Amino acid sequence: MTPGATETVPWFDRLLARFEVSRFAVVPFSISVFASPLSGAILGLSLFGGRRTTIIAAVLAILWVVPIGLDLARGCWIGRHTHASPRWLNAVRAAIGDAVFDKALGQLTILHGDNPNYRIERAHLANAVQVVWNAMREDRQRAEGVRLDDSARQV
Repeated sequence: MTPGATETVPWFDRLLARFEVSRFAVVPFSISVFASPLSGAILGLSLFGGRRTTIIAAVLAILWVVPIGLDLARGCWIGRHTHASPRWLNAVRAAIGDAVFDKALGQLTILHGDNPNYRIERAHLANAVQVVWNAMREDRQRAEGVRLDDSARQV
């Protein structure tokens, strides 16, 4: 029995897996938070306020530091554990759906099918999911638009 493959997938595993294969995983959360106006609010409250605003600034600073710390911890974990575990694969399948997951595995088979020692890596699967999503989006856009030869016939 494969661990993580038979029981239901917890919502937190699905949430993390969905984030890792999304487009937002490319930009670290700590960088995106750094540019947020929250840092300016913390600075303004701590410089120009009294005791109550200093407490509010401290709470905002804690709310600002906790996601950064969690993101750094996640980055260290992924850096040390680059290969996809069965639990993570099961969470990705539950998060993105069977069709997209199977197409992404098909992409990996095309790329690494000749290597019998290949083990699925998180980053490779995330890139394959992006390729599948882009192809699906292009197919939807093609289906909605008017083809060039159809428009030439209408004129």
